[in-house]
Amino acid sequence: MDLREQPGVKGTLTIELRDGSGALVERYRHHNLITTRGKQLLADLLLGRKNALPTSWAIVVGTGTAPADVADTGLKAPIAEQAEDRAPDVAVVSRGTTTVVQGTVSATLPAPPAGTVQPLTEAGIQITVGTEKILFNRVQFPPVNRGANMVMTLSWEISF
Repeated sequence: MDLREQPGVKGTLTIELRDGSGALVERYRHHNLITTRGKQLLADLLLGRKNALPTSWAIVVGTGTAPADVADTGLKAPIAEQAEDRAPDVAVVSRGTTTVVQGTVSATLPAPPAGTVQPLTEAGIQITVGTEKILFNRVQFPPVNRGANMVMTLSWEISF
């Protein structure tokens, strides 16, 4: 039995671009930063200080280029579209000699209109609790071009 604990919350974003037939065109993986508000939400829920449980989980994307910061409360330049995950998953996962609890939020953005190219450079998980929207985490990355006829799937793994 491994008695060593590796504390912390870690997240990894996987972005997949698929063509109209569903074939994988590109895949990117980026580690992210959990925001102070995201950590506070976890602590509030654990200690019963939130009056309501989260009602929605969405992956938000944007074109901001500022590096991620724990103080971020929103994306720097969000686009209007967001992709909701109506059934986030939680699983216990073994990784060698350690076991982690992994939450996964996945969502798909449909292809934009013909002739449109969106160079996306930031993403985060936005959790809604009551009427409050909380940016749980944020990552800034080199441009990923979301073009016409390209479906973008974003999948975020959060490990505890």
